Amino acid sequence: MLCVAGAENFPKATESTPVAEGNGLRPEQRLADLDAALEPAAGSLLARAFRDNPINRAVIDRDPERRMVVNSYGMAASLAASRRHSFRRVIIEANGSKQDKLRGEIASVLLALDPGGYPVAPPALSMQLRCLWGQGFRVIRRWGQLYRQLDAHHPKEPHCYLALIATHPERQHRGIGRALLNLWLQDVDARAMPSYLETDQQALVGFYQTAGFEVERELQAFGQPVFCMARPARIKGRN
Repeated sequence: MLCVAGAENFPKATESTPVAEGNGLRPEQRLADLDAALEPAAGSLLARAFRDNPINRAVIDRDPERRMVVNSYGMAASLAASRRHSFRRVIIEANGSKQDKLRGEIASVLLALDPGGYPVAPPALSMQLRCLWGQGFRVIRRWGQLYRQLDAHHPKEPHCYLALIATHPERQHRGIGRALLNLWLQDVDARAMPSYLETDQQALVGFYQTAGFEVERELQAFGQPVFCMARPARIKGRN
């Protein structure tokens, strides 16, 4: 599932390696690989970002604190499982001009799977058991139902899959999420591959349509709409 949403009070990132320059970011922003060291901070942002999504409310329960806890375990497992065959980037933004250039907070996160990367192999058994303990059998079972429903409509041909995208709420509406999305689509287009995503937020359908995605179908999951969107391959000289 995907969202462009917010998170508050998540851990600060203290180290990472810049991976690109000249991507239209502001001087206080920089692009970095989402490596294992940044996973705790990225997971916290993602857990908060998805907390109030319609599907999260339907799968877990009405208690936002409970949803936050459940999401924290789920995001940790997802990030650990996606370390291979994936495109993982963050934008880190300094808090002030005097702050060290290698310090700051994660402003936005994007996780996408390369062709052949879907479905992701499960994480280590210890991580699976930890996730089961933190989420509970009922939630695990309901997530399984959802994923099986989505998988039935997932493209069979090789493609790139946008799994997760989120932006800190205090940094929204400044083009940060769009910058990450465009960066990923540049990689997708360099491969001349189609791409695919799902979102349970109707308000975001237009956001993705401006990037070339179109709704292929609308599903109903736990009484909530889920929009499955695809973007055709763009071959140089033809698009």
